[in-house]
Amino acid sequence: MPMLIRAAALLCLAPMLAAWLTAVQPTQAQASDSLVLDEAARKTLAAVEGYLNGLQTLKADFTQVGPDGEPAEGVIYMRRPGLLRVEYAPPVPVLIVGDGFLIHYHDKELGQIDDWFIYDTPLGALTKEVTRFGEDVDVTAFMERGGRIGITVVQEDDPTGGSLTLFLDSDPLRLTHWRLRDAQGRATMVTLHNLRTNIRLPRRLFVFDDPRKKQTGRP
Repeated sequence: MPMLIRAAALLCLAPMLAAWLTAVQPTQAQASDSLVLDEAARKTLAAVEGYLNGLQTLKADFTQVGPDGEPAEGVIYMRRPGLLRVEYAPPVPVLIVGDGFLIHYHDKELGQIDDWFIYDTPLGALTKEVTRFGEDVDVTAFMERGGRIGITVVQEDDPTGGSLTLFLDSDPLRLTHWRLRDAQGRATMVTLHNLRTNIRLPRRLFVFDDPRKKQTGRP
């Protein structure tokens, strides 16, 4: 499997540099240290916050385009608080599991496992029981145009450590895709298909069977 596909999978979790989508530019505000929004934008932001917090569970097929243009696909599951699972379809041998505390990245082909605190990533922050713009994450860019909404957020306690840009349809509100960009300017786009929300997702989906425990004999 090309190494850049692996890098793109890691990019979904690793720290990302604050940035804005090049495909759609914000119409009312530009990314800055102090973003000023008008009343209409604040109302939209509040509506999006309510929509996201209403997503107790999520399941969707996804397609991903990494920094080199290589495509990948799979299925993503999310359950609040702090539970995430990303299954890549072959030939990408990658599994990502957020167990409520850590996010585990497992490359089965290389035998590589990396772990992050789930809430230390912008995507993980959105799996909190309640996410509040301006508290859990800071909004650095906003746009609303042509029935689409774009919101870029960064971690409040590490604003230079990475960003996540969410795209939604505005009427009705529906999450459609997101884009991440790292400190080297490498961007990864994830587009959701067949989105299903607030469905039953078993807790077992979010348990990481850590092969390191089997190797060391740990329980």
